[in-house]
Order: sequence, then C-alpha cells, then structure tokens
Amino acid sequence: MPKDIDNIEIVEPPIEELTKKRGGFIRTCLTSCLLIVILFIGGVIALRLSLGPGPQSIKTLPADFPADIMVYDRDNIDNITFVSGRYKNRGVEIAAFFPKIILSPLIAHLSPANSPDSSANQSGSWRSMWNVATTPVSDQTDSIQIEWRDLDTSPGFLMSYYKKELQKKNFSIDVESTGKSFQQITFSRADGISGAFYASWTMGDKSRTTYAMLTVNASFQPIAATTTAP
Repeated sequence: MPKDIDNIEIVEPPIEELTKKRGGFIRTCLTSCLLIVILFIGGVIALRLSLGPGPQSIKTLPADFPADIMVYDRDNIDNITFVSGRYKNRGVEIAAFFPKIILSPLIAHLSPANSPDSSANQSGSWRSMWNVATTPVSDQTDSIQIEWRDLDTSPGFLMSYYKKELQKKNFSIDVESTGKSFQQITFSRADGISGAFYASWTMGDKSRTTYAMLTVNASFQPIAATTTAP
C-alpha cells in the first residue's frame, strides 16, 4: 500500500463558510415569507376597498341611466337600488384572491418591467405584484333595480309594453319565461347594455300587478353613498 495514503488529511469546510451559507438561505426564506405576508395583507385591504359598498337605495335614477330604456310610471316607483359591479361579483373576486396572491410574484418576475436592463427593477416588481393582486377578474358592470308594487296595470300589458319598446330601440329579447304567477324577460344590445323585466300577480287575478322589477345592467357613474338596501 502506498505510504502517501497515511498522510492524507480530510479538510472540512470552515465553520464560517457553513454559517454564511445557512444564514443566506434563512434570510432568503424570511424575505420570501415576509413578501407573501405583505402581499396578503395588502391584498386583503385592496379587496375590501375594491368590493365597495353593498346595494344602495337611491331616490332618483342616475343622470347617465340609458335613455333608450323606458321607465314605466315613474311617479309610482316603490324603490330604486344601485348595485355596483364590484359588489355583484364579490364571490368571484374572493375566490380568485388567493390564487392571485400566490401567482403574483411569478407573474411580476416575468413582466417586461423586471428585465435586467430595468433601472427600477425592485420598484417595478412590487408594482406588478400589486397590480396582479388588485386587478378584478370579473365583469364590473353595475346594475340599477327599479321596483313597483300594487299597480292597477295588468302584468300582460306591462310585459307587452316592455317587449315592444325595447325592440324599437334595437334590444333583443333573449329569454322569456312564464310561471303560474309571474312573467319575465331578459334583454340585451350590442353596446353591452342588458337587463330583465319581471312582473307577478296574485293567483287567479291577472288584472293587477302585485310586483314588478326592471333591472338594467350598464356602467354608471359612481353613486354617492346613501342608504344601504336590506
């Protein structure tokens, strides 16, 4: 056996080197965890703000209510409710929130703003992650709901009236449905405005409308906070 084998010395890595590597790994993990926590907290705050208030009772129709949609018997309107698109789709936004938080660092990393040539790489990364976390994933179309109660007009007349007037304004009647004590239609137009009209009556008496509701889906100017509908 060669004599040199007895002289072989096993050199272990310096303690300082191991400590340095372990410390760097721990710092990286802590930084990543802190980033996720900050994104989560910021996302929760943004989510609460973006959902906006719940349904709001308003006294008059918004100034930008579509002029092509007629409103029957304005003097006898029982209630007008504004529902923001953000609030309507809160279920979808909440469901998409956690996946967005998890994926936002990856999407931000792939963003062109975070290329090596960018002088504001870190700032752009944070901005990209924030945009991903707070950008809505659902349709943000608002709704106005107009309600009537105890009208002397028959439901059949109201339904015929709305179908005729809507078709004059180039709306298409998409769905018609009739039950034992109600009728309903949905309508839409190529410009994105859509809605529904519903009318009900007491069983055995179709001469009076006990309840009617017109729903119009469109983009409205922000409504000043008033009374929250029940």
